[in-house]
Amino acid sequence: MTTHHPQGSPDATTTAPGRPRRALMNNPYGLTLREVRAEARHCIARGWQLWEIRLRLANDRKDTTE
Repeated sequence: MTTHHPQGSPDATTTAPGRPRRALMNNPYGLTLREVRAEARHCIARGWQLWEIRLRLANDRKDTTE
């Protein structure tokens, strides 16, 4: 028998993070996920394009070297 967890319960949100979330969590600035999201909203309000935000905050491209 399966257990139903209401949305928002701790068990419902403990799955492994997906690729976009993982990219945001591993940002080059060491920001928390909440801080990255706030910064992304700030950049969107200033007219940034989505690719600019991804490049700055979630740079998970394979062709760049560090």
